[in-house]
Amino acid sequence: MSRHLALLIVLLTLLVFMLPAAISAQEATPVPGASQNNLTIHVVQRGETLFRIALRYGTTVAELAALNGITDPGSIFVGQRLLVPGSAASAPAAPQTHVVQPGETLRSIAELYGTNVEALAALNNIIDVNTIYVGQVLNISAPAAPTPFTQNTVTDQQPASNAPVLIHIVQPGETLFRIATRYGIAVNELASANGISDPSLIYAGQQLVIPGFEPPQLALDLPAPVTGLDVLPLVLIEGEAARIRVTTSESVTMGGTFLSRTLNVISEQNNRQHTMLIGVPLGTTSGVYTLSLTLFKADGIQVPLNINLQILAGGYSTENINLLAGRDNLLEPSVEQAELDIITRVMSSFSPQRYFDGPLGLPAAAAITSPFGVIRSYNGGEASRRHTGTDFAGAPGTSVLAPAPGIVVLADTLNVRGLATVIDHGWGVFTGYWHQAEQYVQVGETVASGQIIGTIGATGRVTGAHLHWELWVSGVPVDPMQWVRLSFP
Repeated sequence: MSRHLALLIVLLTLLVFMLPAAISAQEATPVPGASQNNLTIHVVQRGETLFRIALRYGTTVAELAALNGITDPGSIFVGQRLLVPGSAASAPAAPQTHVVQPGETLRSIAELYGTNVEALAALNNIIDVNTIYVGQVLNISAPAAPTPFTQNTVTDQQPASNAPVLIHIVQPGETLFRIATRYGIAVNELASANGISDPSLIYAGQQLVIPGFEPPQLALDLPAPVTGLDVLPLVLIEGEAARIRVTTSESVTMGGTFLSRTLNVISEQNNRQHTMLIGVPLGTTSGVYTLSLTLFKADGIQVPLNINLQILAGGYSTENINLLAGRDNLLEPSVEQAELDIITRVMSSFSPQRYFDGPLGLPAAAAITSPFGVIRSYNGGEASRRHTGTDFAGAPGTSVLAPAPGIVVLADTLNVRGLATVIDHGWGVFTGYWHQAEQYVQVGETVASGQIIGTIGATGRVTGAHLHWELWVSGVPVDPMQWVRLSFP
C-alpha cells in the first residue's frame, strides 16, 4: 500500500468518528431568544415579508432571522417554513386593515371578518354606519393567534400563477418610501416592480403595482340588479377626473348626480354596463361627497344606489406671469367671461360616440413650463386666476398634435386664447389648443391620433410662444396629464 493511500484512509477514519460529535454539538447549541420546547411554525404566504411576519407574532426580524438561520431577511420565499418563538406566537396579532371598495358596506365588511357592525363602528369611531366612503381604511380587530405547530396542521399554499395584483394609487404627499413601508416591502422592490429608475419621481394619481400582494377580498353589498361597481381612481383629487362603472344583471336605464351636476351615462352591452366620466372642479373643498344613482327597471321599479366618494385637495402652487407688452387689456373680466362662455358651451356638450381608446398622447414634443391648476398672478397683481391647462414650451412653428382621434368642433381666433382649436373625443371628453400660430384643421373634420393640427405660436394673452393644452370632462376642465398617465375607457 502506498504512503498516500494509507494517509487517505487515516483521514477518512477520523472523519467518521468526528462527524456524530459535530452534529450532536450543533443540535445541543441553544437558539438565542427561543425556547426549543415551545415553537410555532409559520408557512410563508404570498406577499409576506419577514418584517410583517415578525409584526404579526409580536417578535422582531432579528429574532426570527437568528432562529431560522436567515442571513438575508429579504430573501424568504413562498412556502418556506419559519420557526416562531412560542412566547411570540401567543402574543396578540397585529390589527388588520381593510380599504373600503365600491359597493361595500360596514355590515358586509363586518361579516367578511367575522365581527359585527357595532364592534367595527366602535373600533373606527364611526357614528353613522352609512358614512363610510370608498378608499377609507378601516381597522379590523386582530385575528386569532396562530395555532402552535404540529406536523399535520402545516400545509403549503402556493399562489396561483394568474393571481390578480394589488394596485396602489399614489396620493398627494406620498413618497415611494412611505408606500413601501405601508406594505412592508423594500423601496427597491417596489421601484423594480414598477420600472421606476428614480424613486423621487412619482406623482399623485400614479398606479403602482404592489409586488407579492393580492387585492383584498371584496365584501360587496349591492342592490339587485346591480352586479358590479367600479370607481377609478378610488380617491378623487380636486382638478382631476374619475370613471364610475356599474354592471347589472338585466337591461336598465340609469341617471344620477354628483357635485350638483347631472351625470352623462353611457349604457352599453344591451344596457347592462353603464359608464360615467366625471370631473372634479378646481376649488372643490376636500371631504366626502355622495354620488347618487337611480336605476330604472323595465317593470317601472326604481332602485337607488348611493356611493360616498372622498375628494382630496390638489395641492396646487402659485406663480406670477408677466404678459407681453400691450396685452394687459386681455385681463379685463368682461373680455375673459365672454370668451369663457363660448368655450364652456362648446366643451360641455355630449356625444355618445367614443373616439379615444387608452391613454392620450402628448400634444407637442416639448417641455412643460406651467402645470395644470396653479393659481396665477398676472404682472404682479393678485393671485386669483386658476390655470386650467398645461403649458408646453416650443419655438414658433413647432407641430401641435392630436393626442387621440376625434372631431374638430371649434377652429377660430379668440381674444384671450388666440388661434384656438377644440376636438371632441366623445363621451363628454374635449381637448383645447390655444395660442397657435397656424391652424391646419377645420370644424367638422375628423382627426387621427398624432395628426398635426397646427403649430405653436404666441397669439392671445401670452408671455411668449407656447402651447396651452386643456382637457374638459363633462363640462369641467381637468388635468390633461392625468389622461396621459391613465386609461379611462
